[in-house]
Amino acid sequence: MPIDVDEVQRRRAIAQATLAVAARDGARAITIRAVAKELGGSTAMVTNYVPTRTALIINAVRAAESRWRTDLEAHLEDLSGADRLRATVEWHLSTDPEDRLLRTLWVEMLSSAHSDPNGIDRREPLEARQEFLEASITAGVPDAGLAADVLSLLTRGYYVSTLEEPTYWTAERAAHVARAVVDALIDTGEAPPVKA
Repeated sequence: MPIDVDEVQRRRAIAQATLAVAARDGARAITIRAVAKELGGSTAMVTNYVPTRTALIINAVRAAESRWRTDLEAHLEDLSGADRLRATVEWHLSTDPEDRLLRTLWVEMLSSAHSDPNGIDRREPLEARQEFLEASITAGVPDAGLAADVLSLLTRGYYVSTLEEPTYWTAERAAHVARAVVDALIDTGEAPPVKA
């Protein structure tokens, strides 16, 4: 009689095992065999749910994304207007150890785009850009669409920068840059009067 397995639970366990392999051995060490070993089973216990290496990485990133949404909502709970926009951007620029690990996986996922165009999670960047758009509209940013694009590029660039120069791009430095960018976007763009 086959064992009844909860697919959601199994995918979650596979995601945790994938993160454990990446944290211990680096993103390049993620393989179906390594994840199966981490789980203490055969490769079939992985491939029945997540068939490729790229799918392993996407599964781990998506598992984290569901936690991110809950965390972001809690972070923004009582904020509105410009404060909500600033807090949204600063949340996206967090630098805890799991965020750095997930950024490494994200870059690894992107590196497979040339060979597997479907192997990229395109949902999360769209959701992030939508969050920036909604927060920009609420904050009264004159061109909310442009603001969402700028903030999307800022945060995506930051993800790569924290991997390239982790000691330079501290949370404090990123927050300072984010505040300057958000303040510039919130500004109506009117030139100050010229004194005679």
